[in-house]
Formats: sequence, C-alpha cells, structure tokens
Amino acid sequence: MKQSLFDCCKKSIKVSLVVGTILSLVNQGDAILNNTLSLQDALRIFFNFLIPLLVSTYSRLALLKEMKNLQKQIDSKKGS
Repeated sequence: MKQSLFDCCKKSIKVSLVVGTILSLVNQGDAILNNTLSLQDALRIFFNFLIPLLVSTYSRLALLKEMKNLQKQIDSKKGS
C-alpha cells in the first residue's frame, strides 16, 4: 500500500477540520454564537485545529514508516 505525503496531509486536514470544529463549538460555542470572540478565544480556536492536524499527521507518518519497515522484513524473508 503506497501512500504519498500529499495523501497523508490531505487526510490529516480532513481529521483536523472535523475535530477542530467539534472542539471549537464545544469550548467556544457561546462566544461564537454571541459574536463576542476575543483574541484569546480566536487563539484557542486556532489551536483546536492545529493540534489535531499535527497529531494526525504525526500518527499517519509513523504508521506509514512502520508499514514500510514491516514490508521490508517480509520482502527480505521472501528473498531468503
């Protein structure tokens, strides 16, 4: 299973949009609905999206690396 870095980032962005939206609505929903967002609220919303993006991207890349290592082991055993 070959997956490009672009595909990995694309999927991570989708996860970030879903998770960030939910977190923002739960944590800053009142300020959003009342149109009373402060700079602090805006920064929190930014991090609600950034942190899931970073975690998802890291997790996907780590999984891809592990899968690549396992495939190398399988290939080396077939060649033996």
